[in-house]
Amino acid sequence: MSKDKQFKGRAIVTYGRSLMALTAAHSLYYNDVEVIGCDDVDMTVLSFSRHVADNFVHAPYEENPEQYLDDLEENIKKFKPNDDRPYVLVPMFRDAKLLARHQDRFKGLIDFALPPQDALQAAETKDAFAATAEKYNLPVPITYSFENVEALKKAEKKLTMPLLIKPKDGVGGRGIHKYNDFDELVVGFNKNTKEFGHAPLIQTVAPGEDYCLSVMCNHGEVVAHMAYTNIYRFPYESGAGIMRETIDDHPFLESAQTLMKKLKWHGVAQFDYMWTGDPKDTPIMIEVNARFWAGLFHCVESGVDYPWLYYQLAAFGKIDQSKINVDLGARTKVPGLWALSAIQDIADSDIHFDKLKEGWIKIWDDQPEPLMEKFKIMKEALGETFSISDLSKQLSEMSEKGRSARSELDLDNEPFLGLGAMFVFSSLLKHGKLPPELK
Repeated sequence: MSKDKQFKGRAIVTYGRSLMALTAAHSLYYNDVEVIGCDDVDMTVLSFSRHVADNFVHAPYEENPEQYLDDLEENIKKFKPNDDRPYVLVPMFRDAKLLARHQDRFKGLIDFALPPQDALQAAETKDAFAATAEKYNLPVPITYSFENVEALKKAEKKLTMPLLIKPKDGVGGRGIHKYNDFDELVVGFNKNTKEFGHAPLIQTVAPGEDYCLSVMCNHGEVVAHMAYTNIYRFPYESGAGIMRETIDDHPFLESAQTLMKKLKWHGVAQFDYMWTGDPKDTPIMIEVNARFWAGLFHCVESGVDYPWLYYQLAAFGKIDQSKINVDLGARTKVPGLWALSAIQDIADSDIHFDKLKEGWIKIWDDQPEPLMEKFKIMKEALGETFSISDLSKQLSEMSEKGRSARSELDLDNEPFLGLGAMFVFSSLLKHGKLPPELK
């Protein structure tokens, strides 16, 4: 960080291990806000960023929330500016829920923009969100909640497959699975219950593809908004998006505005929708995240600088909407992961790589046919389900999508960014276990 740079404010950015936090740090730094990073481990992405002035370590917010709050308060006092510059707390991940419930504790020490506690309770888990959306007649999947597997089995005749199993408070697609068979659903229910410590939700499958709508609210009024779709996800069936494209958000905005107004929401939120893309069909609301989201970099690159808008809202009570200019069609990617997801998508497509494997084995078996005859056998095994031209076309399309997307990892701008992965070792040393992202 340049020692000559003059800062007009200061912010504490949490969850310093994440690319979301790095996006926020860049946004604030280039808007003349000094950034202090923090996490429950050291050697994070923010600790190696040249755009961050300092870092501190606190207790894990999930395992030891009281100590986390104590540590945070201590460091908020420590880093408070000596003058009247704005001073803002920017929670980047699930700690936002804890801080929203305890926001009275930090009033007067630091500024923030967090939803009211009753609003948070109405939307913070998947089951609460589904109930709230139904209350206000918003479009959501049919949702079932069973206390145990015995109750699920009793309801078999009432259920129509396929169905989704979802943990009530999961993130990033973790624990979400689709089942076409009831017996497999029961097995998945038991497995999910054991993994997450509570019975999961069961939902009908909404048709179409997934879309994301992000919003910034000022006491219930949506003051900034944009939408994008995930071209690729990792894992590609239900994971977080790792290549995104900005789209028109009008199909989703009305239902989101209704919910935000009813809840008098304050701060940021991100909605997941399923939609066929047909204007005649209504997009189905899947869930809302009461925090910043994995596609934050994409939003900033598309013209909606949410970290800077959040800072303005927290510090001044309003935002400058004149600088918002959504770039429809903009694409971004997380390098490496997007390619893995794209390749997996191709492997599971109609090219049928299982057929390719069968044909390959037949070429090199011990039968006496000449080599050309073996290739003929392979072609017959594949039938019309595979062609080199089909594969080449898909690989070419994948490469073209990648070339047109801006990378979320800019090593020219952040030469030591790769060292941020060392938070994994820091977690092992400090807590004796891997961080949740790798479990």
